[in-house]
Amino acid sequence: MSKKSEILRIWQECFPGDSPQWRRMFFDSSYVDEEALTEADPETGATVSSLLLLPYSMTIADSNIGAAYIYGAGTLRKFRAKGHMGRLLKRALREAADRGDSIVMLIPASETLRGYYRRFGFESVFYRRPMRYTAIHRFPSDGEYVDVSSRPAAELFPAFERLTENRDYYVRHTRAQFLTAMEDVRLSATGFAAVARADDTEGTPVAMAWGRCDELADDLYVTELIAEDSDAANAAIMKLKEQFPDRPVTILSPAADSVDGGNIEPTGMARIVNPEPILSAIAAKNPALKLQIRLSDPIIEENNAIYTLKGGKLTVAPDDNDDPVDLDVDAPILSALLFSSAPIAAITGLPAHRPQMSLMLD
Repeated sequence: MSKKSEILRIWQECFPGDSPQWRRMFFDSSYVDEEALTEADPETGATVSSLLLLPYSMTIADSNIGAAYIYGAGTLRKFRAKGHMGRLLKRALREAADRGDSIVMLIPASETLRGYYRRFGFESVFYRRPMRYTAIHRFPSDGEYVDVSSRPAAELFPAFERLTENRDYYVRHTRAQFLTAMEDVRLSATGFAAVARADDTEGTPVAMAWGRCDELADDLYVTELIAEDSDAANAAIMKLKEQFPDRPVTILSPAADSVDGGNIEPTGMARIVNPEPILSAIAAKNPALKLQIRLSDPIIEENNAIYTLKGGKLTVAPDDNDDPVDLDVDAPILSALLFSSAPIAAITGLPAHRPQMSLMLD
């Protein structure tokens, strides 16, 4: 049996909600053997656990940083609670570091799994702020817009890139990843709206909105919203509302850098596996910063070192003494500090921003 077939067998049991059409779409267009990790049961030799380590990139401190996204992690029911997934996750972290990624991300399917992933150094760093509106609420626009939602995804991608190009601490999509995400939207019956200005003869999209309805609630959840300005954003929301009429609206907005805590909900988690590129980018963007960090990492031992940010440069030295440092942290704490709010950054001295991810397969 091929590696792909083994993973499909695990996928069908672990993710029964995925339709055969969706599985064909994903495994025919996006699956790559080299991005898949599997774990065999030592007694039977059968492949019983698998995950995909999908390559992404992330803009951090205006630099392009390698990132990995764990997707489709599952173990056959009969072989659970035997440590297979734990070993596989450690391998995935090692693999990501070895291929040059700095950060590994995932979206847990439940709060129980969120606690499980914390055992491997993952921290909740991606947050959303729900903004709720009644079913009769209007989102007025001063301008005139036309609906361009039916355009092929390949034609929408340049606008998606343009509308997100200035976002820092943001997970980037290649064209292929965007096309897969849009096909996922189509097969999952998720709402989508795109609008262009009425006086633009080329019909260039200036706002896009994605939405879904929860089986347990009446709300239309606006899960992603990108736009040139608030006027265009309102126009896209109104087009989305037409697809799901007479429903309350909840906009899941990214949590702001300036706010610590409050009404925010965790979504994705992250773990730093290679700190040097991230800290180098932060040092270069903040030349006046002077900070010394001792990092401990029980899984990726070569990360155990002293990192000094000074004069726009990063230097790394062995951690062979007990000299005092500004920050003495482990890998999950470093992730939590780097991807937190401005009030936290003001306390630690380490520049921080809340990261954003969108259109991730989950």
